[in-house]
Amino acid sequence: MDETPKYGSSSLFRDTTKLTPDEAQDLVRRLELRAKVDDEVTARAEYLSLLEIGPGQRVLDIGCGSGVIARDVARRVQPNGRVVGIDPSPALIAAARELTTATDVATSITFREGDCRALPLADDSFDVVIAATVLTHVPDGHRAILEMARVVRPGGRVGVFDFDGDGVLLAHPDRDMTRRIVAAFSDHSAVNGWLVRELPGLFKGAGLKDIRVRGFMPLEQHEGSFYARMGERAAAVALEVGAITPEQHEKWMEALRDRMHSGEFLGGRLHLFCWGRKP
Repeated sequence: MDETPKYGSSSLFRDTTKLTPDEAQDLVRRLELRAKVDDEVTARAEYLSLLEIGPGQRVLDIGCGSGVIARDVARRVQPNGRVVGIDPSPALIAAARELTTATDVATSITFREGDCRALPLADDSFDVVIAATVLTHVPDGHRAILEMARVVRPGGRVGVFDFDGDGVLLAHPDRDMTRRIVAAFSDHSAVNGWLVRELPGLFKGAGLKDIRVRGFMPLEQHEGSFYARMGERAAAVALEVGAITPEQHEKWMEALRDRMHSGEFLGGRLHLFCWGRKP
């Protein structure tokens, strides 16, 4: 797989190991904002159900970030189940612990540092392993699939939920410029924005069976929402990498703001969920 340096140059999550406290808090705000999107909540509930997560199970959350998935999973595995959230960022692990402390699931979750491409965990030690909106940002992220398959027990389930880089939907009157912005955002905001398209083959290569895929398209219509801010960031990335000029950026953003102020904004992103079973 060719993941040359030109991809992911503006990814906020490519290397989170050296985040400053302010940078970590910015990412935490983004993650927690996205977690509250109605369509995201619905999608999360559905793909966790597809993994058949239930009481008493042991679940691993890969790239746990601020702990959104871990908290939801913990409510499903209580009272006797356990969740382990793993992330390479000490700052994000600290934030996840803090956000979890005041919840009713704090005693069911353990957070620890680790690399998804070389998990510091024993073989066959989890009932379910999940990675949500993580692997597209990880250099050589496909290696994590082998690790996920290794640490799940025979009969256990592996699931990956992630976005398709080119699947950005933004209501905007300038089609040509929007396509240019979306393409630049796809290439530079993720290390491999097409990883989701490879997941069935990667799952098969890891020895998983009963592999299935389902699509989700979270959408929002409001100014200041997660996907409205994503549209603004997409334009900023396109400007940063030279895909558009400052004048084009200003004009495109003016039209986007007009759509928002008139209540005509619509934004979202295609996500795929791929899951399978270890024989």
